[in-house]
Amino acid sequence: MELLIGSHTDIVGWTETTRGRNEANSMSGLQDRVAIVTGGGRGIGRTIAQVLAQKGMRVGLNDVNIVAAETTAQELRAEGLPVLALAGDVSRKAEVTAMIDRVEAELGPLWLLVNNAGILNAAPAAELTEEAWDEAFNVDAKGVFLCSQAAIKKMIPRRGGRIVNIASIAGMIARTGEIAYCSAKAAVIHFTRCLAVEMAPHGITVNCLCPGMTRTEMLTVTAKERGLDLDRMVKLIPAGRMAEEADHAHLVAYFASDEAAHVTGQVVAVDGAQSLSHPYMSCEH
Repeated sequence: MELLIGSHTDIVGWTETTRGRNEANSMSGLQDRVAIVTGGGRGIGRTIAQVLAQKGMRVGLNDVNIVAAETTAQELRAEGLPVLALAGDVSRKAEVTAMIDRVEAELGPLWLLVNNAGILNAAPAAELTEEAWDEAFNVDAKGVFLCSQAAIKKMIPRRGGRIVNIASIAGMIARTGEIAYCSAKAAVIHFTRCLAVEMAPHGITVNCLCPGMTRTEMLTVTAKERGLDLDRMVKLIPAGRMAEEADHAHLVAYFASDEAAHVTGQVVAVDGAQSLSHPYMSCEH
């Protein structure tokens, strides 16, 4: 099902009632602006896309799995939300360029890029294959670079835009058995800081959100595969609970808003103080 667009302000299925609700609930500067969320077919990415659309943004929802992207986009459009499904592998430059060009052609000028796509390859360092290491960096780090590079080429001439990178507290603390994931997420954190300095003169902000242990389908599956005791792990979080996907989504919306125009280069852990109190915790994102 394709998103039908008559103009950048008229989207089929987006009712005036929904528009009014969105305007009432929007943060300043989100209404009718355009966002891309990578890895949006499920989990945190899906919820980010949903919340941004509820706040009035037009959202391009990317996933390497086009079936997941289309299914999620259809579900959100059924709620009256303006969402366009986008296939694309973030580790491939040509696909990234095509994705962003399509969004600009069909939704309008890109304001917000959310680099959420990521994978977790878990193995002890002595056993991790070269292929698994490369895959982690291709998606988790190179993908962030390629998408950001394509986005800023659109944003710089317009002197404005927002980039939010979804890293992980795994990039802030040391873990065993996740050296590729931790290293790639640490790269994303410092990439955020470097790009923020470079983009500040152009009116573009770049920030990083680091989820802690979050209630997602991926967490449940990974915990079962690795024999992890989630109940025991939750007890070690000072706040006494996992993060919910919406905890992350609303911070992304803030970073995208006019209220956060002078906030850039920041790395924010959304983890209930997990990263401050416990040096090791497995598979939160």
